[in-house]
Amino acid sequence: MRSKSRLFEDRTIPTEGNETLFAKLLMPRLPIQPQRVVFFAPLAGAGAGQQLMIFRNFSRRGAIVISYEYRGHPKSTGTFDLDCTIVDTHHALIWALEYAHELGLPLHGFTTCYGAIPLLAQFKKGGYGHLLRSINTISGLYHLNQILRIEDFAPIVSRHLGRELDASSLLTEIAEEVLDCDGHAFRQALQEYLSELMPDLRIGLDYFEELNYERVKRRQTLLQFSRGDYLDEVNVPPWIPCTAYIGLQDELLFARAPADRETYKNYVLSIVPHATVHEFEMDHYGRGPDHDSVIKCAGDAFERADTSPVPPRHVDKIPLCQSVLR
Repeated sequence: MRSKSRLFEDRTIPTEGNETLFAKLLMPRLPIQPQRVVFFAPLAGAGAGQQLMIFRNFSRRGAIVISYEYRGHPKSTGTFDLDCTIVDTHHALIWALEYAHELGLPLHGFTTCYGAIPLLAQFKKGGYGHLLRSINTISGLYHLNQILRIEDFAPIVSRHLGRELDASSLLTEIAEEVLDCDGHAFRQALQEYLSELMPDLRIGLDYFEELNYERVKRRQTLLQFSRGDYLDEVNVPPWIPCTAYIGLQDELLFARAPADRETYKNYVLSIVPHATVHEFEMDHYGRGPDHDSVIKCAGDAFERADTSPVPPRHVDKIPLCQSVLR
């Protein structure tokens, strides 16, 4: 019988070049037999196992849950930027598809917050998202300006630098390397902005949660946040159920007022027109009376998707992809 200490398994996932991603699997405890594999696209700044225990009920219902770390994070190699989260998820998904295929189990996609963007980006041309059995997001980002709004960031940078910058001039100075993104004043501004936006997280001058800024392409990442549109041309097939769960007290996603919730729903439906959006009494971090209910609903959605009909896939083996999604 599998011991408690062996419920987790550590793996290494290769990417292009010599870069590798650290991955962690949460296994069902015997005598529960695996029924499905759930691919968990992680948060930026999070270790591979950070949220596995929050969603351990998935494993109690027969799921093997796979999560990983983007490059630049503690146990993965390389340096971090947003482009790399798309590429890393691409390679991790191929690995997970092979793993599920070997076990003869369906593979589902799941994520919270930022992870929705690299997960849904796998539905672009050349990606393998179409081989997932379902998609579930909880408090998922569907547009990057839900995190970094340059028009809100510019006044904070201006105050710390002691000179006036509007959104346009700030972006220009970042892009043209006029502004020192590694300087103390800019790092203070970034810390202030992110701490006000996400006061529950560990944010310092040199780190965001488990991500040390020494391993971040900071200038490039800031420009990607302000200019990137990673979900453009995403096409989730209508036979793949997609459910988005949002908390009614989710201040980060502007979901406290009815109009803000409609804005969020419009974001979701602009990317996945057939998606279903459910509201629950919780905040962005899952705190609230519906914490357990939303996890149960996601588990129910996996089980429903496993029994619903899908078109033939005509795939005997998941091919290794030579192209890289950006």
